[in-house]
Amino acid sequence: MQRYLTWTALAIFGLLIVSSVSAIEYKEYKKIRQHTQYFEITYGEEQISITGLDEETSISIAYPRSALTLENGLVYADGDLLFDTDGLRLGERLYYYDSVSHTRIVDDEDEDVVTITFYVLMEGDTKPSRFRRGNRITMTDNIDVDADDFVRGIVFSVAGDVAVSGEVNNDVIAIMGDIYIAPDAVVRGDVAAIRGRVDVSDDASVYGELYYVGRRGLTRRHHFMLGDRDWSFFTDLTYNRVDGLALYGGLDYDDTDSLLPSVWGHVGYGFNSERWRYDVGSQQTLLREPVALSLGAAMYRRLASGDDWILGNHENTAFAVLATEDFKDYYEAEGGTVYLELKAPENVTFESRYRHEKTEWLDARRHLWSLFGGSKLFGENFGTVDSVYREIGIAETDGTTNVSWYNRCEWDTRHEDDPFSESAWHIAADLEWSSPSFKSDFDYRRYTLAARRYQRVNRRTVLVTRFIYGGSDGYLPMYKRFFLGGLGTLRGYRHKEYMGTRFWLANAEYRFNFPRVETAVSLFWDIGQIANERKLDGSVEVKNNIGIALYFEDDVKISLAKRLDRSYGDNPVFYVRLHHVF
Repeated sequence: MQRYLTWTALAIFGLLIVSSVSAIEYKEYKKIRQHTQYFEITYGEEQISITGLDEETSISIAYPRSALTLENGLVYADGDLLFDTDGLRLGERLYYYDSVSHTRIVDDEDEDVVTITFYVLMEGDTKPSRFRRGNRITMTDNIDVDADDFVRGIVFSVAGDVAVSGEVNNDVIAIMGDIYIAPDAVVRGDVAAIRGRVDVSDDASVYGELYYVGRRGLTRRHHFMLGDRDWSFFTDLTYNRVDGLALYGGLDYDDTDSLLPSVWGHVGYGFNSERWRYDVGSQQTLLREPVALSLGAAMYRRLASGDDWILGNHENTAFAVLATEDFKDYYEAEGGTVYLELKAPENVTFESRYRHEKTEWLDARRHLWSLFGGSKLFGENFGTVDSVYREIGIAETDGTTNVSWYNRCEWDTRHEDDPFSESAWHIAADLEWSSPSFKSDFDYRRYTLAARRYQRVNRRTVLVTRFIYGGSDGYLPMYKRFFLGGLGTLRGYRHKEYMGTRFWLANAEYRFNFPRVETAVSLFWDIGQIANERKLDGSVEVKNNIGIALYFEDDVKISLAKRLDRSYGDNPVFYVRLHHVF
């Protein structure tokens, strides 16, 4: 056994070396992106001041607001050239329009002034990059955002007028010109005119503030119309061995850039379990820069499963409808949650969540219908668990209260639509803590660490490696324990064949994409250990298998895997996956 573990460790180490070497050979250099202040304009009813904020220049100039004049397409103040065709001029320093990445508008009601700060995305220097990063910036030209246009960044005109009939995702700013927001237009930032007027249609949606100098001095006004574009109907259908057919419906209002919170309300009914489901909640954005921070809360009664990391409800529904196969185990959770979500630069997210749930045990309806199942019956809920411990687990689940504090940190650099298209990392760490001091019926700490590497070897091949470690302290109820075997874990074994309180799992898959067709083939190897109420040491047998898989347009994956730890009862296991990455 010791020799077997040694060879296993060497094999895993070798895979990591191969992945690391490939990463060194094919890794592309990426500059570190950092937003920093560039210059700012502060104005009120009488005065305007302009300040350079970059490291090379420290200069601030103030003028009467009426001193700004437009001559031959250039902006002057008391004879000094301020804005020309390239950018803002302060002394010998030129601040390029093309270097501006985004803006921030702050209102100081005590001083009765508004400050517009312009930021630059540092990439080695502040020379013009000749691309707008989603912004529309001009010196003298008028800016027209047509009804079908979507501007991802800011709209900024020095001398021209701005007319918005479409959608702008950030601030709209004019120095000398006027701003007009048409009916049905959407502006998700602030609107500020320094010398001109602001005219907003009653049917427009502006999520920020309006700033302009009118007859009564510096005017601040909030204009918002709740349009239909952010409301959506929610409908869903699931089919499983506990609820049978379950239909869901509801409404969502989702707009994380708005001053208003996102809200949702969903209700559903499981026809075989005869149980109503609901999920009602709200999430408010607290900060957008320099990190996105939001606070949320929800109340719910839902059919929960610890197997969501293996497959989603829609894929599982397809298996249940077509083949009388349900790969999830379930329990009912009713309660509420309060949480904080933080999205930082460089693809980092963090979540901290307090949950108070009362759980109920639900039996499987084994005689449910399926299209091609014939006389086959659905398995029992948690049917792979030993019968003695399953009875204990049912008692632990039925009518108990679990109060926990859950934290998750994640770093994900994968391409959203095609994770195999470029080298990337996906690393996530979870910690869940339940304690009698929280008024919980349980006392445990459960933690996992998962790392995936998508390594492009060349334009047709990619090496995907994954390592997961899960552990716990205290006593885990059955529905919080770890399971290995079958779908998404050790693919050469029976589904959820092993249960434990700690485990490790490593997967490696070498994938080749055929030219001129949306088809790929891969070879894979899975290996892992799992222990129940004991340590992971040499006395715990290492499980491993090899296999081959065929992909069709990343929508369908067919795999065949064979276990390697014994020579009996080791018939190859066949799986079909839908919309599955790893």
